[in-house]
Amino acid sequence: MRRFHRALGSVAAPALLLLLLLALVLPSIQTHSQKQSAGEKAAMAEPARRLAGGIVESPGREKDPYIVGLARFAVSEHNKEANTRLEFDKVVKVKEQAVAGRLYYITIQVDEGGAKKLYEAEVLEQLWLDVKKLLEFKPAEAASPNV
Repeated sequence: MRRFHRALGSVAAPALLLLLLLALVLPSIQTHSQKQSAGEKAAMAEPARRLAGGIVESPGREKDPYIVGLARFAVSEHNKEANTRLEFDKVVKVKEQAVAGRLYYITIQVDEGGAKKLYEAEVLEQLWLDVKKLLEFKPAEAASPNV
């Protein structure tokens, strides 16, 4: 009988220690997974920015040097294609879309013979192919250059 108690005692102590450890750790693991689930739910509820292919507004990027460079590229390409002399003034609005690359919809204010006018440019960029292409450049409809 003593042997049984001794054997039980040597097994029971580590088992009790393991149970105690699980009792302390398990609630924090559950809380962590619940927080993770809440974060995932928030990400799922976020608007179109999370959806591949959705066109999204990009406020605050109007003065981003990268976007300004794309806008200058668009004006330059349009001038070559249409044999015009538009002068880049500023970026007014930016939208982006994830495609096979990145598609930028840029509203650009230009100087056209002393008059300020707005144009909309679509620029496709595929960095891995070293592609930057002006897809469309047209006057902005019903837009005021005072934007």
